[in-house]
Amino acid sequence: MRFITIFTFIFLCFTSIAFSQKTIKHTVVEGESFYSIAKKYKVTESDIYELNPKAKGTLLQLKTVLLIPNKNYKAENKKKKVTSKNVEATEFHIVEAGESLYKIAKQHGISLDKLKELNPDIKPEAIQIGDKITVLASKKEIATITPKKEETPIVATTTVEIIPIDCEDELGNKIHTVQKGETLYKIAKKYKIKLNDLKELNEEVVENLPEGYQLIIKLGTVELANQPKDNKELVDVKPLSLENMSKAEFLIAKASEHIGTRYRGGGTTSAGFDCSGLMFATFKHIDMTLPRSSGSMAVGAGVRIDRAQAQKGDLIFFTTNGRGSINHVGMITEVLDDEIKFIHSSVQSGVIISSTKEPYYSRRFVQINRVLAE
Repeated sequence: MRFITIFTFIFLCFTSIAFSQKTIKHTVVEGESFYSIAKKYKVTESDIYELNPKAKGTLLQLKTVLLIPNKNYKAENKKKKVTSKNVEATEFHIVEAGESLYKIAKQHGISLDKLKELNPDIKPEAIQIGDKITVLASKKEIATITPKKEETPIVATTTVEIIPIDCEDELGNKIHTVQKGETLYKIAKKYKIKLNDLKELNEEVVENLPEGYQLIIKLGTVELANQPKDNKELVDVKPLSLENMSKAEFLIAKASEHIGTRYRGGGTTSAGFDCSGLMFATFKHIDMTLPRSSGSMAVGAGVRIDRAQAQKGDLIFFTTNGRGSINHVGMITEVLDDEIKFIHSSVQSGVIISSTKEPYYSRRFVQINRVLAE
């Protein structure tokens, strides 16, 4: 009994010390990368590089000891608010996994345009977890959201987010979220548009619409469909850094776990994927939220690059609808001279790896986008 008491005391002391330490020592084991270690400790790769500057730009070696920031040590509030009677007040939002500018704007009760105005350097399609977003910029703006008839401010409480039936995404597209029992015909009738027009805006759509599937009702200011290949300027990019190559390998491994999973229109889980759903779910593993359709990804995810610069982790796009508009996407897994292999979800075979050497895809190739940019 005395031995158990002493052991418990030592364990509690050790735990207390561990939580009070600013850093944790991590010994690298086989198969680990900076990215996987960062995920394990819920920190960013930049946090690791800051404590281990000599490790940046190098390949990890087995048994290397890295210092990792301890997130349990005096955890900071995610939101900081500075107010004063005679000075400007600013409030920030720290981006979490799965969030978009649209969701952040809704959460803080401001318009998407206002949020973009407050953050001119932030690209809607490229926000990352941990990004610091300005949501309020002045005392005057705070006064506008304070209830006029209330003597005391309303305290914000945690609520369950209700997805609006009719909303707008980051690209300005009008979006409808499918409700239980809805059909394409009913939705087309509701918005007074032709059924064929609705199908044309959503090439990957299926007749049996799953609940929660998001349909494009009207295109925004960015023209997605029927855009000639040469209209989007090619960007000259550098080869992937070691850090981004590590992420690319990680993404390929995650996507490959689903090889053989059936095709499912609107699917983003192991129960079934459509082509953009597989990419959407895969990039979520590195806390990157891609646009939801292949056409939106083509113009809103990363930059378009020359085929000769293709590398692992890049998105590759095709047109399979006979109209020339992009409606299929995959992720490059291997580049061999003039052949590119890519993982995607095909209607006939589900999640598979295909090649641009195959005549079907060779004739339908459109472009390649670099998403893992510096």
